[in-house]
Amino acid sequence: MTCERFREAVSALIDGEDPGMARADVDRHLAGCPGCRAWAARATEMTRVLRVYPAPALPDLTVSVLAAIAAERDEFAAAVLPSAAVRERTAPGVIRLTLALVAAAQVLIAAPALLGNDLGAPVHVAHEQGAWGLALAVGFAFAAWQPLKAGALIPILAAFVACMAVLGFADVGAGRAAPAGELPHVMSVLGLSLLWLEAHPPTGLQHPHVRARRPVAV
Repeated sequence: MTCERFREAVSALIDGEDPGMARADVDRHLAGCPGCRAWAARATEMTRVLRVYPAPALPDLTVSVLAAIAAERDEFAAAVLPSAAVRERTAPGVIRLTLALVAAAQVLIAAPALLGNDLGAPVHVAHEQGAWGLALAVGFAFAAWQPLKAGALIPILAAFVACMAVLGFADVGAGRAAPAGELPHVMSVLGLSLLWLEAHPPTGLQHPHVRARRPVAV
């Protein structure tokens, strides 16, 4: 067996690994081989020096690295999607104010029905109509207060306005309703239009900070 195989066994013993042969055979070879004995002594000393050698002091870059990652993330998010504060400014104040006024008008329209007076309708039906009208008012007021959530109301209100328009025209055409009696529903149509403008402001109405941003390449 060559000295190289014994030196591999010595290296394994120094590292606490299986030498692949009996320890007695390794010791016997080292006792009779000055070259391997010297090699084992150097290897043992080198291992000891490396194990006790202090690690060089390195600066802690955790804070700076995390800050750089957060800055890149915020820059990308701001370039692709404007922040909530900026988006809130994209809905001009006049739209939000008008929507709040529509909500107030809707409360006035719903009030008689809530009191049981809805153009001769049964009291129960009048109450249901008034409750729906009041719910519309609350939805409009909430959208004026929280413009970022206005889009969630659009599908429900659009379905209501579409059904109301079709049935209203049919009732007026058949003589079951007077045109003047359908005028209060104009508020719902106006409210829907304002919700759409609030959720999808035209480019000309957007805040200049939003118009100037473009998606960045990643």
